[in-house]
Amino acid sequence: MIETPALVISSFKYGDSNLITNCYTRHHGLKSYFLKGILSSKKGKFRKGLFQTFNLLNLISNNKHKEGLNFIREARVSTPIKTIHKSIFKSTVVIFLSEVLRAVLKEEKDKNEDLFNFLEFMILWFDNNSFNPNFHLKFLLDLTKYIGFYPNTSNQNYPYFDPNNGSFSDIINSENLILGEDLDGFKKLLKLNLDKIEMLHLGNNIRKKLLNHLMIYYSIHLQHFTYPKSIKVFNDVFSDKK
Repeated sequence: MIETPALVISSFKYGDSNLITNCYTRHHGLKSYFLKGILSSKKGKFRKGLFQTFNLLNLISNNKHKEGLNFIREARVSTPIKTIHKSIFKSTVVIFLSEVLRAVLKEEKDKNEDLFNFLEFMILWFDNNSFNPNFHLKFLLDLTKYIGFYPNTSNQNYPYFDPNNGSFSDIINSENLILGEDLDGFKKLLKLNLDKIEMLHLGNNIRKKLLNHLMIYYSIHLQHFTYPKSIKVFNDVFSDKK
């Protein structure tokens, strides 16, 4: 048996009454757990609400070194989540980021404590602060620091950002270049710390375009990354958000 802090990435129903939950753990990376009968019994060992997306837990479980389902012996909340699941805006962001993380973590399965610490920090910041419509952009951009392709921030005076090589450029050599007002927003995202994000004023159209640029950036640098299916619903919910 092993004990580890964990954060819930996603959970889905398996059969009539079972749940499979995917968690990113501090000490063992990405793990999947089988929760037998959790959906059928009110007196079971665990409550299904314990495994809501982005919940922060401490787990005691078996630990298969190879891929496969693990079994949880004990689970408890490490830090309660207060607002994320009660806000339509925050919960929509969580659904979208969860889908992105599922794709990202397929390629980042191993232990990475810096990545775990980053995700934990971002979840708690998101939960403890008022909703900001630019949070997901900052999350996605900063996440690249921990998965190997954070933008080269030199030469920011150049008129383009080239996602293919992750750097600013002064030549047109790609159809994926970020330029113009999109580039202005991209530079602001790079420069602003999260605690100053309320100073970032982006229109909804620019946010949508920057999100698309970031998804292209991810797809270039992650072999198995797929465009999130939830992005349409995400954009619909925030279509009028200023």
